[in-house]
Amino acid sequence: MKKVAIVGAGEIGSFIAERLSAEQFEVTVIDHNPVVLAQLRNTVDVAGFLGNATSLRDLTAAEIRDADLLIATTNQDETNLVACLLAKELKIPYNIAVTRYLGFRGQRSPFNSQQFGIDLMINSSEAVRNEVMEVIESRGASEMGAFADGQIILIGYQVESKSDFCGKRVADISGNGAAPLFHLATIVRHHETVRPLPKTIIEEGDYLYLTTTQRAMHDVNAVLNVEALKSRTAVICGGNFLSQMLAGALLNRHFSVTMLVDDGDKALMLKEHFRARRHFHVEVGSGLDMRLQRRVKVPATAVFVASTRDDATNITACMVAKHLGVGKTVSMIKRNDMLSVCRSAGVDVRIAPRLATAKLIQKVVHENRVLDYKAVAQTNLEVVELEAAEHSRVLKGRLKDLRLPEGAVVCGVLSAGVASLPTPEQGFKSGDRVVILTPPEHILEVETLFGSARG
Repeated sequence: MKKVAIVGAGEIGSFIAERLSAEQFEVTVIDHNPVVLAQLRNTVDVAGFLGNATSLRDLTAAEIRDADLLIATTNQDETNLVACLLAKELKIPYNIAVTRYLGFRGQRSPFNSQQFGIDLMINSSEAVRNEVMEVIESRGASEMGAFADGQIILIGYQVESKSDFCGKRVADISGNGAAPLFHLATIVRHHETVRPLPKTIIEEGDYLYLTTTQRAMHDVNAVLNVEALKSRTAVICGGNFLSQMLAGALLNRHFSVTMLVDDGDKALMLKEHFRARRHFHVEVGSGLDMRLQRRVKVPATAVFVASTRDDATNITACMVAKHLGVGKTVSMIKRNDMLSVCRSAGVDVRIAPRLATAKLIQKVVHENRVLDYKAVAQTNLEVVELEAAEHSRVLKGRLKDLRLPEGAVVCGVLSAGVASLPTPEQGFKSGDRVVILTPPEHILEVETLFGSARG
């Protein structure tokens, strides 16, 4: 797979285009908005075509007949579905539609793959919901990803002044010894990625990406001074479709849920929707109102989730909840430049919908050579899980002998069902599953090293 057509230059489409371009794919982006298309072309090496993705004539004029894959990412489900249908007319081998409405999927839907010819539907709200729930249940992590059948865990951790890590050298922290609990993969400091060296001093405000094994999670939580959730209670600021999905997921995990919405009609609709769930409540008012947050007992709440469509509202609502002493704050963030603002504001967990959706798309783009994938927030780095092929070069030496591309780091290995963290003497066997942090421009080189490169 070498040529990709992307419909939509919005939040998700632009991010996918940027990452695939960095990986040396030939990318064409189609959008009807000349402004967003020009902005993308000014910053990313892609071809742009101004046109209507629901027009076969426009798609033909965009010269994408020889594309290996079409990804439809606009904010209109109908546009994405029609674009994928037209992709089949153009004989494009594979297509992906990003949707927001769950009803488009399933055997009874007229848009399922057998009847409509869509190869893969990705529901963006569902992807975000799953990521939020994973982080909520991970207790102290600001970000989390599970690899190798859940045996290798990536954790994002914010260093605060009271942290045991603050002021220490990398060589002295608990994760680096004869039998380390975790592996420090990279540090984000002042919006820049810092490669951790033994002499590097951990500073207040640093954001650490650690990998550990599932069996060591309890001990890692102890080292990170992570406390269990104070209760099974959650407050959600927002009443959109994503907010409703989050409420349902939390209720299914035995949380008591209160939603804050600023519209009385919306509140009535939510009450009706969740009428059978006795641990659901809804209040009308602004999530920014400190008095309202006190009234719904935010200070005694385990989790506060801000999931409105406005980044500034989400950040501010979380700041109010944090001031009141809530256990954990989670904010949806659409704009990339707002992620660092959100972190500086003290929000515990920042969820970028484009990253959650990109993970599912990238696994298809890499045609299953990459077993799993995660874009790392606030960095130009990606985590990929690869399988060491039978005749790959990595089988001939140890980790210290490998010539990994610049910026690439082995973070964990699953061998014969046993997960381990990397050591210089680490060897590899055919079938080993290896988790690697790498810049996107080096993914092909890493795939080649492990014997799984695309042709």
